[in-house]
Amino acid sequence: MGVCRYCNHKAGWFTDAHDACVQKANAGIESLKKCMADAVVNGKHYSDVSATIDEIAVEAAIPKDQVRSALKDGWSQGVEQRSKAQPISPEESMAMDKIMQDAGFKMDEILWTVGGWSMDFSLRIWTVLHDQIQPYQGPVNFNVQAGEVPVWGLPNMFLKQQRTTTSYVGGYSGASMHVASGLYYHFGGVRGHRVESTALEEVDYGSFLMTTRAIYFGGTARGINFRLPYGQIIRFQPYSDAVGICRNAAREQVLVPIGAHTPAGMALSSNADRSRVQVLL
Repeated sequence: MGVCRYCNHKAGWFTDAHDACVQKANAGIESLKKCMADAVVNGKHYSDVSATIDEIAVEAAIPKDQVRSALKDGWSQGVEQRSKAQPISPEESMAMDKIMQDAGFKMDEILWTVGGWSMDFSLRIWTVLHDQIQPYQGPVNFNVQAGEVPVWGLPNMFLKQQRTTTSYVGGYSGASMHVASGLYYHFGGVRGHRVESTALEEVDYGSFLMTTRAIYFGGTARGINFRLPYGQIIRFQPYSDAVGICRNAAREQVLVPIGAHTPAGMALSSNADRSRVQVLL
């Protein structure tokens, strides 16, 4: 007989959890996410909410790994909301990072989340608006224009794009009648209905550079190279491990760091960046 992983009481045959315990834990997990997200949005310290978090986790008997996952998701949600509301200053960025550090997380655990990406871009917007840009100190393999300042770069980046393919399903080829040696007559065939499917496919990979005026990409596999001025970009779409660039009347292009979950090769320059991703240096 199985034992419930939440309350440690007998759960019955072929199960390891009571339905009531699962529902209670799931409700507790949502409460943890909301608690952490509210702390980030309202500029609180982890010490302000740690007692509440511990109480929720104990009351709902939430396993430690699920508690950590809930806190990470809640932090990401709160950071994303706050980063999109207005540009984030270096002090605000470090304060939001400190919440997770005080909760026992390492920087590389939260860096590649939607919230982490949103905060990075929000911080860079703040530096531009306040004329406090810290030039990128890594290798620059592009011929940037006069007066253009490199802000951020990555040496290895996938360029991906949505591709649509068309196929036909449910068709019937019809019967074949043998008329003579090597000669057949086909009749009754019906073509299937058209089905379109869209998938994100790799287009190229190479170097990426963001400057004060444009985005550069230099492909090494298929030789796709472009300079995209910000004036031609209508929207940025942040993902957990990538960023999408949307141009007018064009498909979204997605830039994904190679080995995004092990970003040891990432080169960053500003003091805020160094304090934020010290694990990478």
